Amino acid sequence: MLHADHTYEGHPWYQRLRAAKERGLGAELRLLGVDPDEVESRARKAGAAILQPAADKSHGWREVVVQDPDGYVWALGVTIGG
Repeated sequence: MLHADHTYEGHPWYQRLRAAKERGLGAELRLLGVDPDEVESRARKAGAAILQPAADKSHGWREVVVQDPDGYVWALGVTIGG
């Protein structure tokens, strides 16, 4: 589960959250059921970082890998062949 920063305002982590630059560095989040070609198109239009363009992968997904402004890496895709 991901929370917005304000969720942690009373938590000991809060100051560390506010001070960090790329908090998501090293984290990869995977979502199945999201059209990778559409994500890539939208990411390009928005000027977002595309780490790996949409492609069929040997693990059975067609996926794109993008990075959000906080440094989180998202692998989004669909299963190959339905």
